[in-house]
Amino acid sequence: MTAATIKRRRHVKDPVSTAWKYSTRLTAVELAGVMEPIRACLAAAVAGVATQLQHQVLDTQTELATEIERTRIVRGLAGHIAQAQAALQSWASRAMASGTWRPVQLEFSEQDALATFVDLHEFQLQQLSAGEIYRATQRMIARVQTAGGQVLHVEHTQVSNAPKFSEE
Repeated sequence: MTAATIKRRRHVKDPVSTAWKYSTRLTAVELAGVMEPIRACLAAAVAGVATQLQHQVLDTQTELATEIERTRIVRGLAGHIAQAQAALQSWASRAMASGTWRPVQLEFSEQDALATFVDLHEFQLQQLSAGEIYRATQRMIARVQTAGGQVLHVEHTQVSNAPKFSEE
């Protein structure tokens, strides 16, 4: 047998588990696990101690939110996402003014835009199934790679060094 005559069998996944994945929303615990590092990055930014990696995590979330907006499942947040992206750009330009990343304090308008964005992004994620989030993430990654960008996998512990603020 030659390689050309060997037929590949298509691996069929269990249809019940596939349907479950694409029709169920994230549980409260899963959503909290997704949002914790995002909120930690925001807390570090508010405290003026955020790293460049934490900035990139927030920036990536705006890209994901934009991709979710394109899916038309959750619509109407484009203006808030654009404000958050403008705040991130302004923050980054101040932080990189010396040529290397130097943590800087967020301005009030930037803090407000980013805090609003994080809350709205959590709302977005609550409305999507796990499969829809996965597909939006894959499309975002493909867009970044097509544009020549790099995709990094970041562990939660790498971005969760922010000071913890109690919400009392």
